[in-house]
Amino acid sequence: MKKKALALALCISMAAVMFTGCKTVVQNPTGTTPQVISPEVTIQQESKEEPNVINVSGSGEIKLVPDIATVSIQVRTYNEKPAAAQQENSAIMDAVIEAVKAAGVKDADIATDNVSLNERYNYKKTPAVVVGYDMVTSIKVTIRDIDAVGKVLSDAIAAGATGTYGLTLTVSDSSAAYQQALKAAIDDAKGKAQAIAEALGVTLKPIPSAVNEQSSSYTPNAAYDMRTASVAEDANADVSISPGELTVEAQVNIEYEIDTGTNN
Repeated sequence: MKKKALALALCISMAAVMFTGCKTVVQNPTGTTPQVISPEVTIQQESKEEPNVINVSGSGEIKLVPDIATVSIQVRTYNEKPAAAQQENSAIMDAVIEAVKAAGVKDADIATDNVSLNERYNYKKTPAVVVGYDMVTSIKVTIRDIDAVGKVLSDAIAAGATGTYGLTLTVSDSSAAYQQALKAAIDDAKGKAQAIAEALGVTLKPIPSAVNEQSSSYTPNAAYDMRTASVAEDANADVSISPGELTVEAQVNIEYEIDTGTNN
């Protein structure tokens, strides 16, 4: 009797061990292995679907009239002696600076741009021989009255300047204009996105999911370049300058999500 009871208890123990070691495994058609908490309960994390989006680009531009100019004014002199070439050059440049200042340019807007002394050779002889020296100096001038540019150049030439170069017409502050161009670029992109959505028969979420500033450009006008200047026949005639217009541009890229009517 005792032997039968012992055998029955052993069978019950083995059955309990076998039941405990068996867990239910749920097959996932996606191939991922679910996490098993108990033989009856499993948790499976589903991957979130990427939203459907429309990407568009937009551009905008604003036109500006220049209100400031920078220009380099040059004096070139030649003499057989370097010291004489330098002295003559200094005297002429002093006169040019005074003329520029008299035309309304402030001291703070006049800066030395270049100083060079170069030998001049006679290459018809062998070997070539030095026959003199070219002294070149130039000043960079900022003219804050755009209407005075022609007078400044003419007065500098009349005072002895032998060349001007690098005249650039710009605006003193382009930041406000760029912000306007940026708004125009966004409106352009928004209009494109709405047109695409209407053509596809879908609705866009009102707030973009991403807005990226792609590029901006602002190119000053290079309007005048006179390497070898001469005084006009009419001493009272100013150099004619036409400021023209500047273009400030902005470009953006905007991403809109398509509204599917579900809460993500």
